[in-house]
This record gives sequence, C-alpha cells and structure tokens, in this order.
Amino acid sequence: NNYAQFIVNTKSNDDTEDMLDKYTDKYLNHFPNAKVRFKQLEYTIAAYPIEIRLKGDDKKDLKKASEDVRKAMEKVDALTLVQTNNEEQLSGVSIHLDEDEISRLGINRTSVALNMAMKYSSGIPITTVWDKDYPMSVVLKSDRNHSTNFNDISNEYISAWGGASAVALRQIAEVKPDWNDGNIVHRNGINSISLQSDIKRGTVASEVTKDVVKEVKKVKLPKGVSYEVGGAAEADAEFLIQIIYGLVIAILIIFFILLFHFKRINLALLILLSVTLCLFGASFGIWVMGLELSVTAILGIVSLMGIVVRNGIIMLDYAEELRKEGMKVYDAALNSAKRRMRPIFLTSAAASMGVIPMILGGSVLWSPMGSVIFFGTIISMLLIITVLPVSYWIIFVRADKIKERKLSREKKKLQTQQID
Repeated sequence: NNYAQFIVNTKSNDDTEDMLDKYTDKYLNHFPNAKVRFKQLEYTIAAYPIEIRLKGDDKKDLKKASEDVRKAMEKVDALTLVQTNNEEQLSGVSIHLDEDEISRLGINRTSVALNMAMKYSSGIPITTVWDKDYPMSVVLKSDRNHSTNFNDISNEYISAWGGASAVALRQIAEVKPDWNDGNIVHRNGINSISLQSDIKRGTVASEVTKDVVKEVKKVKLPKGVSYEVGGAAEADAEFLIQIIYGLVIAILIIFFILLFHFKRINLALLILLSVTLCLFGASFGIWVMGLELSVTAILGIVSLMGIVVRNGIIMLDYAEELRKEGMKVYDAALNSAKRRMRPIFLTSAAASMGVIPMILGGSVLWSPMGSVIFFGTIISMLLIITVLPVSYWIIFVRADKIKERKLSREKKKLQTQQID
C-alpha cells in the first residue's frame, strides 16, 4: 500500500478545529481507492482510538471472524474508516522441485533459493555498514534491470554439477502462480488481526468503545478465536497502572511525613483519610462539564489530594496547639475551624482560579484536569472546614473524658491526703 502524510500548521486552536470540522467528513470517501484521514495531533501512543484485536491459531477462522466483527463495528454510527490490518493477498510464484532430478544434477534447495533471491527479491543480506549512527545494509543482488514476467522465472538457469553446467528451472521444478497473504501479524506468537477505526468529531473514545464492545459481544466467534480491546482504552489502562503505583507511593510518603510531624498515628490517619473528600468535588466537576475520566483527570485528582492534605494540616495543627494550651477537644475543633477558615479559603481560591484557563481552553487533554482541580478544590474546602473538625472532635473527645477522670481521681486523692 502507498502512504503519504501531510502535516498542516494552523495559526490557532480555533483554526485547527474549524479545518477539521470542515474537511474531515468532506474528504472521507472523496477519492476512489484511497483512505483520507484527518487527525489532530494528540498525546497518545494509540494509532487508532478504537481497536478490536482478534487472536486465534486457525487463519481461516480468524479471517471469517474479522469480517463478522467488521460488519458489527460498522453498525456503530460514531465510527469512521473501519478497516483491518489484514492486507489483500499478493501474487507470487510457487516452485516445487523434483527431488530425483536435482539429486541427479547435483543441485540442492539452498542454491536454488539463493539464485532466486538474488534475481527476484531485494537480495541476500551480507553485512551492515555504519555511517556514524546510520546503518547501511549490504546485499548481494543480480544486475537484472528489466521487468520480470512469469515465463522469465521458468526459463531462469540454475548451476548444476558444481557450476560445470546450467539447466533451466522448468527442467527441475514445477513453477505455478500462487497467492499469499499480504502480511501475517503475530502478537505474542499468536496469529492476530486488528480491526481499527476512527471516531466522529465530538464523540468520546471511551463511550464509543463501550458501544463497540456491546456489538462485538453479539458476534458468535469461531472456536479458538478470542478478542481483546486495544486502541485508546488499552493505552489509558497502561498509563493508569503506572499512575496508581505512583499514587500508592505518594500516599505512603505523605503518611510518614504526617506521622513524623504529629507523632500520633490516629491524627496522621485522620488527615490521610480526609483525602477521600476530594473525590466528591472531582466527580461533580467531571459530571457538570460533561467530560470523561481520562488520565489527565486522574492526575488532577492526585494534585487535589495534595491541596486537601495541606488544608487538613493547617487546621488540625492549630487545633493541637489549642489543646496543648488546655482547651477541650470541642472548643479546639471549633476555634481551629473559625481561625483557619480564611487562610484555607484564600489558598484554595488561588489554586482554583489558576486552572480556569485550562477549562476555558476546551482542550481534550487539559480540560479534565482543570475541571477536577477547580470544582474539587472549592467543594473539598467546604468539606474540610465542616467534616474534618467534627471528625476530629468525635475521635479525640474520648481523650478529654479520660483526662477529666484522671484529674478527678488525682483531685480526690489529694483531698483525702489533706484530710488525713
């Protein structure tokens, strides 16, 4: 297949969107025997946003399944350019050697293969020469410079008796025309065919993938053939695993920092559990803006966790100082919420205002992150100044009761000693 690519630089993002809206559907099937694909550069390694990968040992069953799955995918309106990586068959030549004849003439299969390779293929690799960082392959090839037809192969001479004579290939072999697969794709050593597709503008890849999977599940696949989802969904899942690993490590580091600062495991756990408060705001932001939970949205949640932990430290650290001065848990929680409300509001407002350009830009990549941080910061701020002080009071009110009972016992003991 022939392939060409044009990279168009526009003056602004709006111009890019306008050009894609105008030409994507117009030239989709404009040229005969050509596939025209308009694609905006994205931060993804997936070649196509939608991909269904079929795997199986039997090639015939695999091809039949790919046709059935392709028909099922074409039922989804949001898909465009549904295609397969199983290319059309290519014409070739099949050479069947006469074993008795080649043994009599002292010809072996290797010499015939080398002869054909030098004259009718790209040549025999000899070595590789490097020019700095650029490799250059050295091949052994015949100087044949005219076009070849089927009869030329039959009349090709093969050396016999150690080069003492030569015979035509038709005398020692049966030459027949043949058809072969254009390419044979293997994945982890198993035959594989991928069905790939683009999506229409204005649609979300994750939602379209769900619709495609529903249609594929309706297809009755031959025995021994299975499918898996690739494309953007697979790429996001791979990145998500790495982010989760990093998130777990970050949580552990935060916990040990809190434990080192407060020197109390219950207080450190309380602030760490307050991180869950950011999920309400993040979910609300994604829902209100009509976005999908993408990788950048998860990165926004990770950033939001840091803001929530910081606000929790600002509040509870002051509450601990008030308790050390002799104030009860209830009063310490109430006063810390009142006194720390202003700094928490100012820092949260500054963080939320800073991501407004990311939201207004409407970028598929950055808008989810901006929405998560904006709404998550505001809503988590309200929850921090209400839920966290109450939780602090509920957890540590018992400590006040124990302290009061201890003081009461000591007071009674002191009064008893004075009477004696």
